[in-house]
Amino acid sequence: MEHLFEFIGNHWALSIALVVITIAIIANEVLLLLQAGHALEPEQATQLYNRDDAVFVDLRGENAYLTAHLPGAVNLPLAHMDQQTEKLQQYAGRPVILYDEAGYQARKAGTKLKKLGMENVYQLKGGIGAWRDAGLPTKSK
Repeated sequence: MEHLFEFIGNHWALSIALVVITIAIIANEVLLLLQAGHALEPEQATQLYNRDDAVFVDLRGENAYLTAHLPGAVNLPLAHMDQQTEKLQQYAGRPVILYDEAGYQARKAGTKLKKLGMENVYQLKGGIGAWRDAGLPTKSK
């Protein structure tokens, strides 16, 4: 421990940079969480769907949606979200669970929906891949 204080004294600029970067990373993660909504494991999403009549929103393209999607999901590709936000307004009072292939686009879409005033926005952690890995059912059209 005595060497730590000696290191900080000898390399104060480096130590300050480390503290500032650490704070910036933590602040960024907290901000993303607050803006985009909470991430749910597949089991938690299933409970929310069954208990609170949540709606699943598939952010993938139409072909991927037709191949396999979560039961009861509506297809709203992220690329078209700006033009079709009124489609989601009908679900304003219900929890909305966003998902894509692996969960990366859901955070971006969650941030957009939060900015539009939707409050109960969640993402499926790991996307449809995590859903399949959990052994949960999918549907196809």
